[in-house]
Amino acid sequence: MVSTPPQGSESAASDRAGWRKRPGIVVAGALIVAVLVAVVLAAVGGSGDDDGSGSPADVTSTTAAPGATGPDGGPDPAGGAGGSTTGPSGTGPAGAGGGTGSTVTTGSGSAAAGGPGTVGFASRRFGSPGIFLVAGDGTGEQRLTPAQGEYFTPVWSPDGKRLAFASRRVDNTDVFVVDADGRNERRLTTDPGNDFDPAWSPDGKRIAFTRQLGGQRTTDVYVVDAGGGGERRIASSGDDEFGPVWSPDGARIAYTRVTAGGGAIWVSAPDGSGAKAIIEPPGQNLTPVWSPDGTRLAFVSNRGGNSDIFVAGSDGSGARAVTTDPGEDLAPAWSPDGRRLTYISARNADRDVHVVDADGRNDHTVAANRSEEATPVWAPDGVRIAFVSDREGTRHIYSVAADGSGLRRLTLGQGPDFDPRWKP
Repeated sequence: MVSTPPQGSESAASDRAGWRKRPGIVVAGALIVAVLVAVVLAAVGGSGDDDGSGSPADVTSTTAAPGATGPDGGPDPAGGAGGSTTGPSGTGPAGAGGGTGSTVTTGSGSAAAGGPGTVGFASRRFGSPGIFLVAGDGTGEQRLTPAQGEYFTPVWSPDGKRLAFASRRVDNTDVFVVDADGRNERRLTTDPGNDFDPAWSPDGKRIAFTRQLGGQRTTDVYVVDAGGGGERRIASSGDDEFGPVWSPDGARIAYTRVTAGGGAIWVSAPDGSGAKAIIEPPGQNLTPVWSPDGTRLAFVSNRGGNSDIFVAGSDGSGARAVTTDPGEDLAPAWSPDGRRLTYISARNADRDVHVVDADGRNDHTVAANRSEEATPVWAPDGVRIAFVSDREGTRHIYSVAADGSGLRRLTLGQGPDFDPRWKP
């Protein structure tokens, strides 16, 4: 099978196409594409899948190829859809926010200085691409990286002092790290292939990532020291392995492995030992996400005929569907307290942001519009959700409360913007 994959990152955007592009990689299968796009992250220089995130693969993403963010995290850096900017109580046609009506936008200030939290994101804005920060109230947008190349899937270190990201500067994609003030940018990988989907270890000392080796179509999982050096491959089977995520205790790394027989969730120790499949076919089982306490895994599976969100024990036992709608559900993300999940649903004609209890109850839409939403992520306080939407014509970062109220556009540049991540 032709593979590809990569926070995506524009994870959400690529899922509509049914094919997911990564930095030079392509994974076949609508679900795989959608999921990978949605959270294994988007496309480098790519056109943008519907994931809403950005990735080096197209680079496209959801979350699995460089430039891509990962299964549902997005293959395409852009991600979001278009539509009215107002909500039910506003003047536009059916807004995305719950009760506030028109979208709130704000002006200048200092992202580092204030607002309800800080959001890091990638942008492909013309002539000025890069990794940016913006305060959670939409003020103080600032660039951290030089305006060259393409950028994907920024992820914060556990202490909030650095960001790792994928960037295509010449003709391949590598993993970089930069301080939160824009200083001390460092390139961690130099392989001629494409590296993407960076994920920090809980202690901030190592970064796992996905690599598509030069001249090959398959992807493998690697780990590198956060200061550079110590690179080692931890998953290499000849199949596509991508989208690594660390368990909260740092003892295990979960990732997706796709074969001709379907997709499986595997786990291994950080040195690659003890690798085993914990969730296997039937169907494609993709994009695992650990619960905050490490006792459960959320993932996407099409074992029932369409892609739904599932939750299983950390050993893969007791898997049960959290969503059962005939539409496609992708890109799950846990709330900080582990009680809820946010995700993207294509059960209507477009892609909307939903929230559901981890037991499948109280499923509700929090951002819907005649547009495409992608890559939803929770704020550390569990009150708001940031996501990508093209409701105003170009993909921008928005936030909304988990009950659907208070919709706010955070990025005011020309876009497209994608791959939002809240600072810890």
